[in-house]
Amino acid sequence: MSCDADLHSLINSTAGLCNSGMIFGKDGSMWCSPDHPHALVLSADEAKRIGRELTNQDFSGTRDQGVQVNGTVYLPETGEWGDVLVVQHESSEWVYMKSTNCAVVIAHSTSSDKGDQEKIAGAVDNIATSLKKLGL
Repeated sequence: MSCDADLHSLINSTAGLCNSGMIFGKDGSMWCSPDHPHALVLSADEAKRIGRELTNQDFSGTRDQGVQVNGTVYLPETGEWGDVLVVQHESSEWVYMKSTNCAVVIAHSTSSDKGDQEKIAGAVDNIATSLKKLGL
């Protein structure tokens, strides 16, 4: 199964504010092609940890260790948009995450504008909601 079209929708719906993303199974499997031009690559172990924490709503690992994506560690941001978890790198890079029944939608951006961040969080929420409606 490939969610490349969903990843494309995520990028387009943010008018390029989101520069990369990924949809992955909570088991660590990548649901988008790693060679997609906007693929955000992370390890299967990290994907499993993120999926587990989002499922259990236990972010102690994220708070203590951050989230590692493409070798960069992102730490929790104080603000959240609904149930979209937002983590930040010190260089003002942001990662947005939301889980579905069996997957996680994740997006990356460098915009620190609150309006932009709300738009990106909304796009992540929309893709996750679409996947949930499909039973995923």
